[in-house]
Amino acid sequence: MSTISLNGRDEFFVINLEQVLYMQADDHYTHIYLITGHHFLVPHGLSKIELMISRLSGNFSHIIRLGRKYIVNISRIYHVNFVRSSVYLTDEQGKSIVLHISKPVLRALVDLMSKNSETSID
Repeated sequence: MSTISLNGRDEFFVINLEQVLYMQADDHYTHIYLITGHHFLVPHGLSKIELMISRLSGNFSHIIRLGRKYIVNISRIYHVNFVRSSVYLTDEQGKSIVLHISKPVLRALVDLMSKNSETSID
């Protein structure tokens, strides 16, 4: 299991990266949304969490940073819409989540996903 641990002032968080749907920056805090539908707030910025993930040994290429605001589990993406500047994710219950992301970041995401895909049609 691939986990990161975060100490808070009066709390301790253990985050299983396989269960992460996405993480969203909120100033010096980060909202963490899980594929189970659960959500919680940790007292650490997104950059610190990104650094902790990068330090883990193993392959976490499915967890990537998207712009300044998000870290996303790209294995949960099912649709990218350039007109609406949106990425659509799905959780375990089949619920759709929409994230609004800049077009340059979306283009880089689609390029990355196309390279990692076994088959891709242009």
